[in-house]
Amino acid sequence: MKKIFITILFVCFGLPGVFAQSETTSFDVDGIKVIFKPTLKEIINVRMFYRGGVTNYPADKAGIERFALEATTECGTKKYDANMFRDKADKFGIDISTSTDFDYGNIEMDCVSKYFNEGWDLLTEAVVNPVFDNAEVELFRGKMLARIRQQQTDPDDHVEDLVVKNGFEGTPYATDPAGEDAIVSKLTPAELKTYYNSILNKKQLFLVVAGKINKEELIAKIKASFAALPSKNYTPAKLQEPVWNDYRLVTESRNLSTNYINAIMNSPTVSSKDYVPYTVGIAALGGSLFNLLRTRLNLSYDPGASSLMRQMPYSIMYVSTTNPKEAVKAMTRVLNNVLNYGLSAEGLKNIKSSYITNNYVKQQSTSAITLSLGKAEVLGGWEIAENMPSAIDKVTVSQINAALNKYIRGLRWSYLGDTQQADAAAGEFKKIIH
Repeated sequence: MKKIFITILFVCFGLPGVFAQSETTSFDVDGIKVIFKPTLKEIINVRMFYRGGVTNYPADKAGIERFALEATTECGTKKYDANMFRDKADKFGIDISTSTDFDYGNIEMDCVSKYFNEGWDLLTEAVVNPVFDNAEVELFRGKMLARIRQQQTDPDDHVEDLVVKNGFEGTPYATDPAGEDAIVSKLTPAELKTYYNSILNKKQLFLVVAGKINKEELIAKIKASFAALPSKNYTPAKLQEPVWNDYRLVTESRNLSTNYINAIMNSPTVSSKDYVPYTVGIAALGGSLFNLLRTRLNLSYDPGASSLMRQMPYSIMYVSTTNPKEAVKAMTRVLNNVLNYGLSAEGLKNIKSSYITNNYVKQQSTSAITLSLGKAEVLGGWEIAENMPSAIDKVTVSQINAALNKYIRGLRWSYLGDTQQADAAAGEFKKIIH
């Protein structure tokens, strides 16, 4: 699991507007929404987002979107076979890649402005003309399966998978977008092609661009490359997050040097007025967990808490420890203290100070800009990311304390490690918060 550490990276969108030299705008080009952030950076980043994520396919096809999107850049196009595609990318220093999540997938291109034409050519080929060559798909399948197995063996990744499946049982989020070995090993090139064509839809796509490029030039390129893409009706799935007002533990035995424990909690949606206060509050919770469990009690090397803002959002407390009973007792105690006594004015001042220091002084890459704007667009609108700095600055202690108490009602726990120690700590996992 990629932890978001305490106070610094708790805003999952980042701060795309802080250092950019121009205002972000959005506009329509031949039916495709475009979000554009001009900057003075010589690195141009372009992302084509595909809405829907795990709602686009059934659970028995878990991993199909990840496989299909990665195949667009790895398995050849009409213009370039796989080797030619890689050779051109290497020659001009073009980074072209893909990623998938619960709510979206994207194809990303990163290049210096001098070679934007070459980078755009590769991106266009990947988006419009992937061929899903049989031999290349089979070669790439091996890499996909190796990554899936690595994720399953990585304790941090696996314990988060457990807690998400425990919390979101019966919903699309119970499907791992990374896929499962048994499913990915059977997906055919024809299935990948059919699936990709099903999401290649102007009404399901949007483009995010950041870097040193003229708007008129960008519009001309989009018209030339994507005007002929299909435009079909698209209705986003309506997702309703389950309410966790109970206390449930799922365990898995594994011989490890330490035990990995997560607890999942409800969160407000990004469009909610409670979103910013709640997220700041989780940052404070993370700091308190670190202070008690690591600094004072020496129960864990890296305890904390983070917010995962998705269409069905949640937050997580996490710890790895050789003493689960005492660690879980301490986690519950810290959470109760935060909920009952709240965040102090001084604590909020410190969080804001850390936020400013660590986000305002670090100039973000264009890749970070397009990712944060794209995530925000998927979750409600790119403007959310642009407005985040001022929203953080305005948040109050009373708003934070109210938001935490409104949404945190129960805990769903996951445990990976020595299950005998989990059994010994069973009472601690059932302790009621508040």
